Amino acid sequence: MMNPRTSITHPLQIAEFTSPTAKGAIGVTFCPGKKQPGALTGAWDRDLCIDLDAIKAWGASTVITLIEFHEMESLEVSDIEQQTVARGMEWLHMPITDFSPPDQRFAQAWRKHGSRLLEEVRSGSRILVHCKGGLGRAGTVSALMLVELGMNPEDAMKAVRSARKGAIETREQEDYVRSSRGLRSAAEGQ
Repeated sequence: MMNPRTSITHPLQIAEFTSPTAKGAIGVTFCPGKKQPGALTGAWDRDLCIDLDAIKAWGASTVITLIEFHEMESLEVSDIEQQTVARGMEWLHMPITDFSPPDQRFAQAWRKHGSRLLEEVRSGSRILVHCKGGLGRAGTVSALMLVELGMNPEDAMKAVRSARKGAIETREQEDYVRSSRGLRSAAEGQ
């Protein structure tokens, strides 16, 4: 059995996406600090503080967490909000069920914060999006944000997938990105 991957042996990697209409960037990674001794991808025993320090050093002003509360508990990152805020970054929880496209919970959170977040990226801020593995949910939301910043859906998915191999994992997630309603409908409250 291989030794678990830690924040020291495998420093946090952040895939970065930009848009010609924005001065800032969107970053994507897996769950900072995750502990998963029996993960399909191998064992993880990361340190939340070290990973959040890396996110802060990348320049994130906001961390968007897409995992659900039960996942926070199982990954042993229940204090992610407190640890993020303690480093001077905003923490937003916009949960999406694993392997699913955004649902009503995400839409409600996006209505509240989406326009401001996109404006911050346009103005030069860096926003980090993460889920459990940094592929399905985080890839989908990152592609959606790129679409909102002016990219067509196919180019947005291609950009995300070129930096995060395996991103946007399901047909439903792809269809959500391709939908002209995507985040726009969430922001409009429809």
